[in-house]
Amino acid sequence: MILLARFFSVADIFLFPACFFLLFFIIRARANRNTDTRIRSLYFRAFYFKTICVLLFVTVTEIYFKGGDTGLYYQATKDLRAAISDNPDNFWIVWDSKKLTSDSPLFPFFYYDNYADDLTYGYMFSSNNFFPPKVALLPSFLFGNSYLCISMCFGFFALIGAIRLFKTFYYFYPHLFKELALACLFLPGVVFWSSGLLKDPISFGCIGIILYAFINIFFKKKNYFSSVLWILLCCYFLFNIKIYILLVLLLSILIWQFAEFNKLIKDRTLRAVFTIMTFSAGAVVGFFLLDYITSLEAAQQYKLDSLLESVQKERKVYENINQVLQGDSHFKINDSNPVFLFFGSIVATFFRPFVWEVNTPIALFSAFESAIFLLVTIFFMFKKGVKQFFSVSFSDGRILMCFVFAFVFAFAVGSSTANFGALSRYKIPCTPFYLILLILLFNKTKLALPKWFNKVINFAVPVK
Repeated sequence: MILLARFFSVADIFLFPACFFLLFFIIRARANRNTDTRIRSLYFRAFYFKTICVLLFVTVTEIYFKGGDTGLYYQATKDLRAAISDNPDNFWIVWDSKKLTSDSPLFPFFYYDNYADDLTYGYMFSSNNFFPPKVALLPSFLFGNSYLCISMCFGFFALIGAIRLFKTFYYFYPHLFKELALACLFLPGVVFWSSGLLKDPISFGCIGIILYAFINIFFKKKNYFSSVLWILLCCYFLFNIKIYILLVLLLSILIWQFAEFNKLIKDRTLRAVFTIMTFSAGAVVGFFLLDYITSLEAAQQYKLDSLLESVQKERKVYENINQVLQGDSHFKINDSNPVFLFFGSIVATFFRPFVWEVNTPIALFSAFESAIFLLVTIFFMFKKGVKQFFSVSFSDGRILMCFVFAFVFAFAVGSSTANFGALSRYKIPCTPFYLILLILLFNKTKLALPKWFNKVINFAVPVK
């Protein structure tokens, strides 16, 4: 009950309904802009599902995980509020600070916050850890520092991105309404892990918002100004929280556009020449862009010349933590050979944990999704062959974009993570893209989805 008092209060009885109805009015206003009744229904259903997952996330992380990262972010938010309450001028110090330092005027509020066994100040020495509490300040002031309401606002931002991710692909494939809705809005593990005061809801929301803004600018030809603003804001968020997501997303979009321009050339010879030229130019530009971005403090660990070494160090850290905590969700892959490392990372991200590797109730979310991905992938390869999985993916720009984002991202998180619990969180940006990839492969080859999978879709999205 001591822990519960730290995250829940009597005030939540009044604050959470106020937060819920405020966000409900926003989602209703957005839903009513759509003339399609299926889309309107989808907005509400996704909002209710997100609300349930927020409540479940807050309860489970408090009682089962005893706080964890989200507890540190919440404590940091309270410390920042204390600093601003003590001296309003500290607001500008918070705004200008990229991370906490021992000589910062904010440091005493973290170090002397009377929080037992406090590790918050050390955690905030990292710039990407300091950013979420800064974002949480707005809902914290709006809703009386309610942890539940802050989590609801973070989850709502992720929902906005998920809806826009759905609308991005729905624009091109309106006949795949239910399938895309499942992939973007109703994957249990994705919705659950994007429902709290963490980096993941922000990063997941940014992905969908950036893609939809991109569609508005280059395909729908509308909302140019607001779309550019959303892209700049979300790129700023990703740069400060998880820059590798921004790098993979930009790479995927560039490759998609190369493929789209390539389709406009009718002559096969010219098309082949253009493909070689654009991909060569893109590789050169991408190399220098990556080298420049990763030379900055926020992304030095992603420099090309130290990436493999960084991967091995990250996995070693997880192994050591696992030994200290005596946990049993640790997994190993062969990281001595780049080929085995890549293959093992992909398998771990998309297809694990297997059923026999599940050792906690929380792992059931990931195991359920992983089983779906594995069975649907095997079904496609059995019916169409392994070759078509790759050849069809590279024949269509939009499918190729999903392929690149899903596999590059899966390698990035799968190779550097050695714990299924952490991997369940880190992989949520790429799991919708992998399921969309599978759905589009079935659609492109005119192969019917398995009957059992259609039952899963109809259960998740019972919209006629």
